[in-house]
Amino acid sequence: MLRQTTSKILFLTAIITFLISGIQTGPSLGIAKLQAAPLPADRVIIYQFHRRFRCDSCYKLEVAINEALQTHFPEEVKEGKVIFKVVDLDAEGSDPYEKKYDFFYNTVIVVDIENGEELRFKNLEEVWGLVEQKDVTIEFIRSHIVDYL
Repeated sequence: MLRQTTSKILFLTAIITFLISGIQTGPSLGIAKLQAAPLPADRVIIYQFHRRFRCDSCYKLEVAINEALQTHFPEEVKEGKVIFKVVDLDAEGSDPYEKKYDFFYNTVIVVDIENGEELRFKNLEEVWGLVEQKDVTIEFIRSHIVDYL
């Protein structure tokens, strides 16, 4: 049992190291590129909301979202047209998200911003049923980003 737990920790550490190597990140693992220039007026933000204590599914989902962005939208991420933010709902200042996007627990929200203003958003709560199928999860995320670009 201890050997399996240690293996899982090492595996997650390797994934995290791979994801953040060469990418400027904020306090989360997400592709939160620090930019000197202002963000484009038209962009898509993918929020992954979680509680302080995260389960394996939360980590798997974060990895799948990052892979979807790196595989299908590398230029859009580089230009700031697609942004991924991981938000701890237990952190101070996160309350407005739950009210604004009308959700209660862990979820993924895709937000369409046009001319600097939020035009629409969608709660991708269905993603939790897909998280064990990484390729399906990546395609699900990709298709929703395409719909909003």
